Amino acid sequence: MISSVQGAQASTPSSAFSNAVSGPGGKLGKEEFLRLLVTQMQNQDPMNPMQGEEFAAQLAQFSSLEQLIGIGTQLSSQAEMAQLALSGINAQNAMGTLGRQVTAQGDDVRISENGQASVTFEVGAGGGNATVRIYDEKGREVGSRELGAVQAGRQTVELGSAAEHLPAGNYTYKVEVTDAAGAAVPVQTYTIATIDGVRYGQEGPVLLSNGIEIPLQYVVAVESK
Repeated sequence: MISSVQGAQASTPSSAFSNAVSGPGGKLGKEEFLRLLVTQMQNQDPMNPMQGEEFAAQLAQFSSLEQLIGIGTQLSSQAEMAQLALSGINAQNAMGTLGRQVTAQGDDVRISENGQASVTFEVGAGGGNATVRIYDEKGREVGSRELGAVQAGRQTVELGSAAEHLPAGNYTYKVEVTDAAGAAVPVQTYTIATIDGVRYGQEGPVLLSNGIEIPLQYVVAVESK
């Protein structure tokens, strides 16, 4: 630690000392550290100068600080390079999904012109009685169907009557499962879609399918070619 400035001149900090520190909580880099050390030497008491051991210790502190700053800069540079590499890999993976069917965590479903569609979901341990509900773009429930008893694990079911008389288009869905005691059972829903485009945003690559948007990070499976 830098010792306090001694002598009569130490009672009023010089302008050089004031410029060396950027204020409470301010940044103290290697240039500020060296400036502070020089200022301390200029303002030391001639009758009680800094001892050689103190000067050597503070130079050692400066050297350590400079090395730490260098290490921090190197690590920051490596992190940026790793991020660029990851972005490149993600972009390549996203382009590789074009024309292929993906399975992703989500709740989107597309109903075809003939009113048919299926949904895939995974039920928690124990299973139970299930109901599937369909919602339009405004979040209004527009169809539902009792699925009866379902087992634990992933499964795919037809919407059937839940999608009757609904116009073709994109909807969202929810599957509610309750056990014998009436308690809710965890359910993970999935979006199954064939990718026809890719866009890039702040969240990374986003896959597109007939107006449905799927962040690449939510994809859990891609069909083989």
